[in-house]
Amino acid sequence: MAPDPSMDARRAVPGPDRATADLVAHVRTYSRAVIESELRRLARRAPSLRRHDMDTIDAALQELTESLLLSRLRGLPQHTARLKVLFDTATEAP
Repeated sequence: MAPDPSMDARRAVPGPDRATADLVAHVRTYSRAVIESELRRLARRAPSLRRHDMDTIDAALQELTESLLLSRLRGLPQHTARLKVLFDTATEAP
């Protein structure tokens, strides 16, 4: 799995795409936490699964996250404000 980009890399994103990049990073982090939680739960419920099996399931879930969420978020910068509210990352104006 590719690691989450560093803060410096996210800060380097220019102009209006920065908000989208921040949202993508937030959703990636949140999705990763959900996947890891589900993998732990699956490991408890099905202890006969081998490490290779768990890695395969992890890769499949990560690919689903990328194709169904992250790649689509990257392509929708015009909807960033509404999506931030949906994913609870919007900040209120002072």
